[in-house]
Amino acid sequence: MPLSELETKFNSAKEKASPVEMVEAIIPLANAYQQVRKYDSAVHCLQTALPIIREKGEADQEAVILTALGTAFWEKAQLQKALDQFSLALSLFKKSGDKMGERAIFAMVGVTFWRKCEWQRALEIFTDVWSEADGLKIDDRFASVQGALERGTVTLQNRVRMGRELQDALKILQPLFSVCVLYRTLGDREQFDLCFDEAVALAESLNKTDILNAAKDLSQLVN
Repeated sequence: MPLSELETKFNSAKEKASPVEMVEAIIPLANAYQQVRKYDSAVHCLQTALPIIREKGEADQEAVILTALGTAFWEKAQLQKALDQFSLALSLFKKSGDKMGERAIFAMVGVTFWRKCEWQRALEIFTDVWSEADGLKIDDRFASVQGALERGTVTLQNRVRMGRELQDALKILQPLFSVCVLYRTLGDREQFDLCFDEAVALAESLNKTDILNAAKDLSQLVN
């Protein structure tokens, strides 16, 4: 659906002040904004909806909005702001027993820690997220999570390509090792294996023991 139509749908839902309709309208809108890098627009519309949802006392819908808001901050590389929103959302999902919501949050938090090179903390989280071989299973409420992970793989692969053009092994290794966990979370085992094997070979050639140690633990978890 075109962005203009998504905006119209959200404005209509906002006037009705129906939490369910607002969430159904705002999640694809926020994801569409993020797809074209209008991150501030995504944050603005989500922050606009949040007090309306809270006033209605719809904790489940509030958790979904907070998850999307954290994802928007995540794509802006404002990782601490993202973690703050994810923490609030996780508390609400736990209260309601929404396991899918919890897994969506854990996926984003795990990837965030991985991006920060806090590999052990990430791996502890991925133990639960990766319990299914075909990757993270989420519904339309978490379209922005799915979209962010997919866009994240494109961004990291572009950085790998730039590293190759510069013939700089370290600039290849860092994004290559990062993208591994995104592929695994999305259930793309073939791409995971390709990136992982190349990252390990590069880490060995560069004697990057920290990455090699993390890769060993990652391999044990995946296999």
